[in-house]
Amino acid sequence: MEKARLLDKGLNELSDLLDEMAKIAEKTVSASIQAYLEGGDIELQVRQWSDTLINYNNQVGEKAVELIARYQPVANDLRTIRACIEISYNLSRFGRYAYDISTIHKTIGGRGEYGREVVSEMGERTMKMIKASIKAYRTRDARLAEEVSEEDRIVDQLYFKHLRDCVKNPPRDVEQLITDVLTVRHLERIADHAVDLASSTLYMIKGEKISKLR
Repeated sequence: MEKARLLDKGLNELSDLLDEMAKIAEKTVSASIQAYLEGGDIELQVRQWSDTLINYNNQVGEKAVELIARYQPVANDLRTIRACIEISYNLSRFGRYAYDISTIHKTIGGRGEYGREVVSEMGERTMKMIKASIKAYRTRDARLAEEVSEEDRIVDQLYFKHLRDCVKNPPRDVEQLITDVLTVRHLERIADHAVDLASSTLYMIKGEKISKLR
């Protein structure tokens, strides 16, 4: 009984770490999108948040190994630990791609009106996916987790349509084209990680991975 209570305490600590990561990840992506659209420079701030997420991800991994080694969890508890590791990784990737978005303009230049509309729409939908995937984890809502993959299909459609448009009608400014394409690519990858986070939540709830969410 004492071992079970200690394991529960450890699982709660994992949950607390993920909650902190979720808060940081959400604001990091949101800030990078806003800065790109409005012309702000928040590279250093986003880098700090991204580094914090990486640090938390390492803490989650270390805590998970400790819980497995000390308490030999089985069934539901082991499944929860595995899901926490996966969720932590995906939250840290949100930060990485957000940082990449925040550095694009300074590194390459060329930000302008071209592609602004699709970046805005993809950014809005990606943020919706992030919020939904995090809420699904916190509330253990399987249906909400499944809805994340439905939104991802729309993001993918926007992404590939925009690539086709870039080929057919590219802007004269090559730097602007590269900046735009890289930005929508990073948003598409963030959306994919939101789906992966939702998939891990479904695994935690149901005990099985959904073979193909997107």
